[in-house]
Amino acid sequence: MMGFIMKYRIAMIAVAAVVVVGGVWWYIHSSDAPAFASVTVGRGDVIESVDESANVMTEQNAGIAFQEGGQIASVNVHEGSVVNAGEVLASLDASQFSAALQQANAAVAAAQASVAAAQAKLDGLASGTRPEQLQIDQTAVTNARSSLAVAVSNAYSAAADAIENQTDNLFSNPKTNNPLFLVPTSDSQAQNDLSSQRVIIGTALANWYSGLSATGTDPSALYSEADATLSKIDSFINEISLAVNGAPAAAGLSPTQLAEDKAYVAAARSEVEAAIGTDTSNISSLTSAQDALALAEAGSTPQDIAAQQAVVDQAKAAVAQAQAAATSAQVALDHASLVAPFNGTVQSLTAQVGQVVAAGTPVLTLVNQSGLKIEAYVPETDIANVTTGDKAQVTLDAFGTGIIFPATVTTVDPGETTVNGSPAYLVTMHFSGKVSGVKDGMSGNVRIIEAEHDGVIEVPTNLIITNGTSSFVLVPGVGGNEQRTITVGIQGDNGMTEVLSGLNVGDRIVNF
Repeated sequence: MMGFIMKYRIAMIAVAAVVVVGGVWWYIHSSDAPAFASVTVGRGDVIESVDESANVMTEQNAGIAFQEGGQIASVNVHEGSVVNAGEVLASLDASQFSAALQQANAAVAAAQASVAAAQAKLDGLASGTRPEQLQIDQTAVTNARSSLAVAVSNAYSAAADAIENQTDNLFSNPKTNNPLFLVPTSDSQAQNDLSSQRVIIGTALANWYSGLSATGTDPSALYSEADATLSKIDSFINEISLAVNGAPAAAGLSPTQLAEDKAYVAAARSEVEAAIGTDTSNISSLTSAQDALALAEAGSTPQDIAAQQAVVDQAKAAVAQAQAAATSAQVALDHASLVAPFNGTVQSLTAQVGQVVAAGTPVLTLVNQSGLKIEAYVPETDIANVTTGDKAQVTLDAFGTGIIFPATVTTVDPGETTVNGSPAYLVTMHFSGKVSGVKDGMSGNVRIIEAEHDGVIEVPTNLIITNGTSSFVLVPGVGGNEQRTITVGIQGDNGMTEVLSGLNVGDRIVNF
């Protein structure tokens, strides 16, 4: 029966295609204008969706874990709490994530300033250097120097915090000449080396601070001192990380203490690496500003202009890199909140305020209230537009097509699965509300809403003619039908297509 229906549909599509192609051929090749009716262009709601068969399955318990490690600052639920999707269940101390984001945003601002300075210089070279431009370039150098000085000072604060408030928790007497690394290691020499290096790091921080306190110091010289010291501290933290991660299991170190030590190391590394990135961005900005000033003072040549264009391109690349880092920092900050991925009941709650947890370690179990989920395999050709949060409409054979159960896409598997010899991706959905009578194993269909544009200009899809990469419709003209080029949007399921440009409400188009 299903095969017959599919053959019928294919036959009908073929007939429709012949009609459309024949009409277009007639319009292009016939010397006589055919007498076609017309339709009026109006507005409507265009919905683009994908329809697939689906099955109801029993919902598995989900262990919920933070995606970042840290110290729990709040727990908003208790054992047996009923929560809704999107509700914050617990939160980490977000101070270190906020600091990293702040530094990343500062790096973006510095990189954008570099682009502006480089572009201004390029414009000046192209139009000839003027005294006003020279003053602008000099100001850019001055500002870049000031920004670098501030960045170096902030980097010192971050480095000092990383050592004194993070890694020093792993030492006894850390600020003396005889510190002792407290984490047991299988390599006594490594333990002694870390203790010795703590003394060296303390001296380097002190020297760095003295340089910052001196008046009239060139920011470039401050950067050199900062770069060398941050490099030492970064290596020091990496060696501590190796020691902590390699701590022998039989050394008496509790899992909680080990997790806490790892969190200290992770926080220290985050602060130092953010400081290194900010300093690097600011010295790059100063170098770019100085280069721009030098070019302006020397006068412009075709070679100068080409070189400055390369500087602009490099600065733009730095902006893109800084923005990517800022995005990552924002994601880490967002991960400081543990959010319920679906409606459910809290069980096996172990999270406590003040507890230090590692990323990926479950702190509670969330059980779906309805106990059911819907799974469907979406073909490779349609999966690109399916995302988490999409609305869906589920119909089940047991209830008939007249009853629709609203649902929401909760996960899209990143890996493909071969279904009937073709690649497809497993999409999991959850009912948006409580359902009654639905049972495990029921089958049906799901309609996933990929896009919905309401109140847009729309025309019948079958009246749109595609020629290569362009689309057009036929409109009645004085001497006959004329082509009207249009820009199309999404194609709806009801046979209508959104028109972005080329037509207005009330226009008439040929119905062939």
